[in-house]
Formats: sequence, C-alpha cells, structure tokens
Amino acid sequence: MNTDEDVTTARFAALDRKLKAAWEDLFARSRLIKTILEGRIDKQLYAIYLMETYHYTLHNARNQALVGVRALDIGIPYLKFCFEHATEETGHEHMALHDLLSLGLPKESLKIPPPLPMTEAMIAYLYWVSATGNPVRRLGYSYWAESSYDFVMPLVNKVRESLDLKPAQMTFFVAHSKIDEEHAAQVRRMITQNCKTDQDWQDVERVMTTSLRLMGNMMDEVYAEYERLQKEQSPGYAFLGHMK
Repeated sequence: MNTDEDVTTARFAALDRKLKAAWEDLFARSRLIKTILEGRIDKQLYAIYLMETYHYTLHNARNQALVGVRALDIGIPYLKFCFEHATEETGHEHMALHDLLSLGLPKESLKIPPPLPMTEAMIAYLYWVSATGNPVRRLGYSYWAESSYDFVMPLVNKVRESLDLKPAQMTFFVAHSKIDEEHAAQVRRMITQNCKTDQDWQDVERVMTTSLRLMGNMMDEVYAEYERLQKEQSPGYAFLGHMK
C-alpha cells in the first residue's frame, strides 16, 4: 500500500519530469541561449536581458504578497510564507540594475525603458495567477524560479567567461543562487502541505510550465530587441548604442 509520503514523492517526480522537459524545450529553441552557449553574447545583449529582468523582478514581491491577501482559507503557514517570501524578494530588482551599471554604463546615462511586450505578458500573467483562481497555484512559478540554477548556472558561467565579468558584477545570479537554495526547500514544503487534491497539483504544474514558457518568450523578445538595436531601430535601448 502506498503511503501519503510515497504518493507525494511520485507527484514531485512527475512534476520534475515536466519541468525538465520544459527546460529542454527552452534550451532547444531559444536564440538567446544558443548565443550564450556559443560564446557570442556581448554587453548590449546582456544589458537588455538585465533590464527586462529588472522589470519582472520588480513585481515579484508584489504579486507574491497578493496571494497572501487571498490565502486566508489555506492556513497560517502558507499565509506566512507568502508575506515572508514577498519581503525577502523585495529590492532584488536593484541587483539587476547594479549588474547593468557594472558593465560600464554611466549612471547618468541609464534610461529605464518600458518593459518589452513579452515582459509585460510575463508580469501580467503572474498578477493574474496571484489575484485569481487557486491560491496555491503560484507555487508553480516559484517551484521553477527558485530551483532553476542547475539549468541556469552553466549559462551564467558562460556569460561570465565571454564578457570577462567578476562575481561582483553578477550579483543577481550569484547572490540569488545562495538565497534560493533555502527558498526552493520552502516552496517544496508549501506544495507538500497545501496541495491536497489532484486539481491542486494540476494547477501548480500548469503555472509552472506556462510561466517558464512565458519566460522563454521574454528571452526571445530580448534577442529580437537586440537585433533591432544593431539596426538602430530600438528607440528604447538606443542609450546602449556605445556599449560594446
């Protein structure tokens, strides 16, 4: 007879298989990732990525807290997790700005353009998930975002090598990799404690795969904007024109 622990273990194994497949699909189709792995990334492309990262990260604490506003019927531990996690995420967008400026961009030259449309779509989706539907489902986004470093760190290392960056110039990724180890364990505990039904697990899986796909779409548009910048057709990012 399967115990509750056996069932939960099997559910996480299924979730991880779906997540691995989603990452593999992203790696297979992303021009940005291909450019990084081939060692062809330059400061302009990396700067655009950092700026779009700033935009969606700016909202993560806010939409996480929004789940807590709605989670009164879930239980106190989940309520505390939502607000504590939101507090811990507050201000992380400034790491992305720090890393951008460390590339040699003068602070007075920094002009924050509006987010690109696919970045807006990512932001809007997470607010929609947080404000409506099953309150546990946003854990699907946290599940991949807080445990992405097995997939992301080879890319981070390649960027560091290609651009000759120091760890202090990559604080968003280096600091996050340490912070998110504990966050990932917390998210797993919250899923274990709060996903009581098949529908709960399905909702978490759907948000996990959808939000990662939207992240891939954002990365695609980052690369497309970089191409527009090379053609001097990117008014929002024209201030990066001197950066090579």
